[in-house]
Amino acid sequence: MCEFVREIVSVRTREPITLTDRPDRERRDIKAVEELWESSSQRYAVEHTLIESFEGQLANLAKTERLLVPVKDMLAGRLPGRFALAVRETETSAARVNFAVAHQEVARLVLKAVDGLKVGETVTLGSTLLPFELRLHLRFKEDSGLMLYTDIEGDPEELRLERVRRALDAKCPKLATWARDGRTSILIFEADDIQHSNSSVVYSAVAPALAERNDPPDIVVLVETDGNPWSGWILKEGDRFSADVPRNRDGGYLYERGRIR
Repeated sequence: MCEFVREIVSVRTREPITLTDRPDRERRDIKAVEELWESSSQRYAVEHTLIESFEGQLANLAKTERLLVPVKDMLAGRLPGRFALAVRETETSAARVNFAVAHQEVARLVLKAVDGLKVGETVTLGSTLLPFELRLHLRFKEDSGLMLYTDIEGDPEELRLERVRRALDAKCPKLATWARDGRTSILIFEADDIQHSNSSVVYSAVAPALAERNDPPDIVVLVETDGNPWSGWILKEGDRFSADVPRNRDGGYLYERGRIR
C-alpha cells in the first residue's frame, strides 16, 4: 500500500524516493508514524488507514462471501439473465447459520424465483431454513450470472463521513507532530468496498472533514484495493483539492498499480 503511493509521489515529483524508517514498527510507539521517506530534496512522514463503509464492513464481507459466493458458483450458467442478490448487513452479521444448508437453500430459492421475474423487478426470498431474507433483482435478460450485494442500514454518506472524521482524529495529530521538522505529511486512505465506495464519494466525505481541522496532512491519497490493479487518486496536494490537483502525465487523475509512469 505505502509502496504504491511512494511510486505515485515519486512520479509526481520526478525524484526517486526511498523508504528510510518504519517508526511505529521498530520503536513500538503508538504515536509514531508508519513510514518515513526521503528523496534528494524532500522528506516525508506517512500514515495509512482503512475506511470501512459501515461498522464491521470487512467482517461482514467475509461472512457474506462465505455465505453467497458458493451459491454464485453453483448457479453459474444456469440463470436466464443477469441477477443481483442482496442481503441486509444487520441480518447477516447477527445470523447463525449452517453454511452448507444455506448454500443449497439459497440456490433453490433463486432458481424457483428467476423464471417469473421481469426485467427491473425485485422479489424477496425467504425460508424457514434461513434466519434472514434475500432480495433478488433482474437487471437484464442478456448474459447469465449473479451479482452479490450487501444492503446497509442508515445513510451511507453519513456513515462514511463519521469514519473519515474518526480516522483524521487518529492520524492527523500524529502526522503533524512528525512533520514539525519540515517533513511533508502524507495520509493514505484505503477503500476496499466496490459496492459502496468510489473516489467521488470518498472525496465528498474527506473534503468537509478536512475543512473542520487545523492540522490537515499535506497530501491525501485514496487507494482503492477492491479491484485489480489497485487504483490511486490524489485527493489533496498542498492547498489543492480533487480536480484542482495537477493531473498525471496521461492528463488524468487515476494511477494504477504496476502501470505508473
